[in-house]
Amino acid sequence: MPLTLKQGNRTEVSRPSFCAGRKFGEVEQALLWSLLQEEPECPSRVLLDKVAERQIALAVSLRHVNRWRATWGMNRRKGRPGHAQGRLAVACGAEVVRVVPHMAFVGVHLFAHWLDQQHTFEPVVAQLQQAVETYKHRHPDDDFVLLHHREPTLRRRFQALFFAPLLGIERLSGFDTHEHPLETLVGRGYHSATLGQFLGQLERLGAAEVLIPVLSADQVGQMIYVDGHMMAYWSRLPMHKGKITMLGRIMAGSQAVMEA
Repeated sequence: MPLTLKQGNRTEVSRPSFCAGRKFGEVEQALLWSLLQEEPECPSRVLLDKVAERQIALAVSLRHVNRWRATWGMNRRKGRPGHAQGRLAVACGAEVVRVVPHMAFVGVHLFAHWLDQQHTFEPVVAQLQQAVETYKHRHPDDDFVLLHHREPTLRRRFQALFFAPLLGIERLSGFDTHEHPLETLVGRGYHSATLGQFLGQLERLGAAEVLIPVLSADQVGQMIYVDGHMMAYWSRLPMHKGKITMLGRIMAGSQAVMEA
C-alpha cells in the first residue's frame, strides 16, 4: 500500500497544471495528457483521431497540439514513428493484432515446416544415397563431388531445387540475381554454379530412375489439361480475334481451346 501512495504522489507532481483556454479547455488538456502518457511517441495526427473516437470535439490544429506537447516536454522526434525491436503488440478483448513478419516468403516456410513433419524428403535422400552406393560399386574408378556428399548436404541441395519455383526462381541463374530466403529455409544459401553442378552429377548418377517412383503420387486420378492456342487464319478479310507471329509476320488469328 505505501508503494501505491508513493506512485500516486509522483504522478501528481509530474502532472502539469491545466488552465482553460479559448479553444483548449482543461478537460481536453487532461485527456490529451493521459493519451500521451500511454503512448509518448504517438504522432499528433493520430492523437487527434483518438480524441475524436471518444466523441470529444477538439477544435485545435496540429500546430496548436504540437505547441502544447513542447510545453509539456512530450514532443515527438522528427520523422516517421519507429517500431521498437522485439516489442509485441498486446490486444485487449476482441481487438485484432496485425503482425508484420520479418521474414520473406512466410507461406513457403510454413509449407517447408509441414513437409518436415511429414518426413517428405527422407525417402528421397535415402534413394539418392542408395544410388550413390550403387554407382560406386559399378564404377570404382570414378570420383566426383556428389559421391562424397553426406545426408544433410544432399537434403539441402535437393530442397533448394524443390523450393525454387515457389520462390519465383524459374532458372538456375535466378539464385544469383533474385533475393531468396534459402538461408532461413534450408539452412544455407546456394549459387547457380553449385546447383548446376549438383544437377549434372545427378544426371551422371542416373538418379532419375530412383527418384521418379518416390516423387510420383501413389494414387493418380483423372487429369485434364486445358490450354489456349492461337491458330493462323489465312484470309484477306480482317479479323479481330488476336494477333500471332509466324515467320516474322504479324497476322490475324483465331482462338482455339485444346483439352486433353
